[in-house]
Amino acid sequence: MSETPRSDAGDRDPAQAEAFDLAGLMSDFEKQMAALRERAQPLRAMIDAASIRVESDGHEVAVTATFAGALVDVEILPAAGAIAPDDLAALIVATSERAATEARERNRDLVAGFFDYNARPGEREFRRIEQAAAERVRRQRGES
Repeated sequence: MSETPRSDAGDRDPAQAEAFDLAGLMSDFEKQMAALRERAQPLRAMIDAASIRVESDGHEVAVTATFAGALVDVEILPAAGAIAPDDLAALIVATSERAATEARERNRDLVAGFFDYNARPGEREFRRIEQAAAERVRRQRGES
């Protein structure tokens, strides 16, 4: 039979116990989060590099898709101005489809590189990821 263990908390000032426990908990949590952020950075960079951001032809909207083509972000840009809501929605859908297609094509190229036995394993893929990251930075800066 299981019983709730008795506590000696009655011997301590409850305000001090709560403050101490909370401070310790927060400190541990912050350390764990910092360690997780550090460990996740390389993966985050690869995911960011493998995603694709596409703007509509008139620069009214921009969408970001994952390497698999899933939509992860939609931006309404200043050029959207006075576009009717229905037209804006259609533009978002069309741009999303274009981003998904481009992302899937890039993904296919990356995966195909893993099966190129003439290349060093992974070298080509890392080069493509680095190129994709550089391209994304250029696009975000408005460069061609």
